[in-house]
Amino acid sequence: MTKHTASRSDITLPLLIDYIDALLPSLVTQVTTPTTTEHTDESTELLWAVQDNNARLALKSQLKDHVMSKDDDAVADAGTLQPLTLSELIQQPTPDRYELACFWLPTLSAELLQQYIPLFMRYRDLYAAHLLIALDNTIDLKAYGFTPFDILSEQSFDVDRVNQNQSPSSDTPSLVSATLWQFNLYDYKQLPNWLNADYWANPENWGKHRW
Repeated sequence: MTKHTASRSDITLPLLIDYIDALLPSLVTQVTTPTTTEHTDESTELLWAVQDNNARLALKSQLKDHVMSKDDDAVADAGTLQPLTLSELIQQPTPDRYELACFWLPTLSAELLQQYIPLFMRYRDLYAAHLLIALDNTIDLKAYGFTPFDILSEQSFDVDRVNQNQSPSSDTPSLVSATLWQFNLYDYKQLPNWLNADYWANPENWGKHRW
């Protein structure tokens, strides 16, 4: 999820679930490195967020089907997660911190979106190292620091295998399409040369002159 792209692609819930399934092992690797050990104990791996209770039931059903098709303890653990609604997240007095927060909101209108923008900003800046938001194709989040993310362009993701497991019908709730937006705390901004320690204090003069 470290690639920035200007392209968009329509995704479905089964496709997103499979992508997160493939992504989580790399996030676990990142948080176990010495540079991130300090916050590992305070971070929960994954948050699923949906618009309302009906969307939660649909997501839980899809996660259950995904777990049943896998023989993997890590996937089984992910399938037991309790998705939270937007209202529940807003009412939390002290939100947990997550390595990955995924908001599946394909039916959220542009009008309702505005009241949840502060919630997205809090998770972008404080409570999620990686943030994915799936919204209606007509909604644009570039003004809020998010970039469109094309799952289909990920070389490490086996899209053909996922497509074989999806139903050809597009009328089911699980196959509603959306555009995916991302924010990655670790690489959202390119490090400029002037901020690199190699360029500080004229290193070519070290040991040659008295400062």
